Amino acid sequence: MIDRLRSIALIDDNVLAVFMYGSFTKNEGDAYSDIEFYVFLKEMVGFSGEKWVSQIHPVAMYFTNEYGSEVAIFENMIRGEFHFMSSSEMNVILSWEEAVEYSDFDRMNLVDKEGCLSAILNQIKVTSPDRATGENILWLGHSLLNSLLTSKNLMQRGEWAHAHQNMCGTQKYLLWLIRIATQQTGHWESPTKCLEKDLDSVWYDEFKSTISDLDPDRLGEGYENAKRIAAILFDELKIPNELKDLLHRM
Repeated sequence: MIDRLRSIALIDDNVLAVFMYGSFTKNEGDAYSDIEFYVFLKEMVGFSGEKWVSQIHPVAMYFTNEYGSEVAIFENMIRGEFHFMSSSEMNVILSWEEAVEYSDFDRMNLVDKEGCLSAILNQIKVTSPDRATGENILWLGHSLLNSLLTSKNLMQRGEWAHAHQNMCGTQKYLLWLIRIATQQTGHWESPTKCLEKDLDSVWYDEFKSTISDLDPDRLGEGYENAKRIAAILFDELKIPNELKDLLHRM
């Protein structure tokens, strides 16, 4: 399907460049992976993303999600995510520097008819941001404590479903700290991705211990485990004592 999209883009005079991201640019794609693209157009007026995408493969469903991405579910049950933008907006790629990890530019640069995409990619200096900076660790510590307190207050109020949902955010911050502590920051944007491969069995089991269903006792146990693991990480990552004290008060 990627080859089919590339062929369509190459013969479409309105398409200037196609930037691919996601698993297939990282040699991690398989039969269950999404396909994801930015398609830069010379002319947006009158353009239909759904009509253009339907040339790739028959489409079962097409809609715009809450993030503004156009999403296709194809008849073969492959999910595609598309961003159609004017060629004048191509510099958006530069705005991600130091925020996202870029993959192999040769794989990401799927179509580049006039060299504009290559010129932009050549300006990017930081392809893999340093996630283990003191500033980032401190921010994660603050975020984790904020989420833990929210979860605790929701449980004390008896809002178990709301607390369960909030614990997902708590687990995300905790997992980012685990990835820093274990030097496994490669899947930062989606911290649960490939977790079974990235973490050893000890840390994986620790993370599992924070996950529960809606049973109040098990939810409380998951919360206490998250606090316990946070204390270990705060020590390992040298998070300031005042934050450790706040954690113990929760």
